[in-house]
Amino acid sequence: KANMGTINMKGGSITKTGVVTNDSKVEKAINMAIGKGNTANMGTVNLQNSKIAGKVSNKSTVKKAINMAIGKNNTANMGTVNIKGSTVGKTGVITNDSKVEKAINMAIGKGNESSMGSVSVE
Repeated sequence: KANMGTINMKGGSITKTGVVTNDSKVEKAINMAIGKGNTANMGTVNLQNSKIAGKVSNKSTVKKAINMAIGKNNTANMGTVNIKGSTVGKTGVITNDSKVEKAINMAIGKGNESSMGSVSVE
């Protein structure tokens, strides 16, 4: 995994008063994951198997940067919020106010995915 200006959380919980905020600033940088089954994250919030009752916010800024995942079954995320296997309660709030300017986010190869400035909940 290649992570730059990223928050990764596996398990745990964010209470009603809890806040997770990514306010990272990435400029003139390159972040790469090369091979099989890799992930390249830049200015991203990743939550997995968590309970969310509070606020999750991505306010990252990515300028003049390149984020790449090259190979097979790789993922490239830039300025995104990704939530997998988690529950978002009634009081949970997810916002993505990331700013991506003059940047390249790419996933090259078979079975690859690329997301930029998005919110993904699975």
